[in-house]
Amino acid sequence: MDNRERFFQVESPFVQKLASDLKAKDVMTYNVITLAVDQKVKQAKEIMRLKKISGLPIIDEKNRVVGIISIDDIIRWLEEQDPEGEIGRYMTRNVVTVREDQLIIEILKMFKRYKYGRFPVVNNENVLTGIITPGDVLIKFLHILEEHMSSRSPELVRKKVKGFEKDLKFDNRKLVKLSFEIEGGDLSQAGEASSQLKSILAKSGRYSDDFLRKVAIVSYEAEVNVVIHAYRGVMTAFISPDFVKIVVADEGPGIVDIELALQPGWSTASEQVRELGFGAGMGLYNMKRWADDLMIESVPGKGTIITAIIYNRKGEG
Repeated sequence: MDNRERFFQVESPFVQKLASDLKAKDVMTYNVITLAVDQKVKQAKEIMRLKKISGLPIIDEKNRVVGIISIDDIIRWLEEQDPEGEIGRYMTRNVVTVREDQLIIEILKMFKRYKYGRFPVVNNENVLTGIITPGDVLIKFLHILEEHMSSRSPELVRKKVKGFEKDLKFDNRKLVKLSFEIEGGDLSQAGEASSQLKSILAKSGRYSDDFLRKVAIVSYEAEVNVVIHAYRGVMTAFISPDFVKIVVADEGPGIVDIELALQPGWSTASEQVRELGFGAGMGLYNMKRWADDLMIESVPGKGTIITAIIYNRKGEG
């Protein structure tokens, strides 16, 4: 039985929740920064810089979505050297939106199809109610996994981690090392390693929510890649007060073209896997986006080693 066959035989509460229940309103960010068509592009540029976001919905007086301004629009504005240019002139008007009650599995397909980084969420009157990004979906998945993990036997969970420390105790002379075994094709366990790692780091009280979120996304994406594509793997986390280094080594088909694999939307996952909301081709891209340093080594036919470092910068923990 290969990984694909095992994947579809798993009766996982996580997969069932993903495929059947989750909707945009369960995942989206409700507090959305918006602008109006008559405001200046320079205002949008400054907000995007300060908030570190790549797009802003543009609304009318009734809070209906009439456009969106993105990095591409900002670049066009800069090229035209129009310092007082209004957003209405430069924004993208044909906005792709999603409905509040739209299933996440459908929205994941839309991320793959359009290769956008976010979608405005609207109600039946096209009134903006939120915004959704791939990161929002990942965080929700991790929360579901944590709930699933909390209902499982502590002894069973402990067996999955080598070198588990109930409380992180740092020694200035060495790093704390944790290792997690990952079984390829076993989606019922997918995300447990990243969930445990996040929980352990959170208990230490040394890291901010923002830092924990970055670690969770990077480790989750790496773990799911092993589950979907490889036979087996090991995730090792090297932890210090200043950074977390994640090394994921797997035995599997490897990556033929690493540069291509880093492009958003590129994937070798089967159609069946994609229909379940996985394999959208955002895994390596998300790791590159959220990790401070990322290195990928792969031998086709043998396996892949991914090394990611997330730094705990001043003010983040």
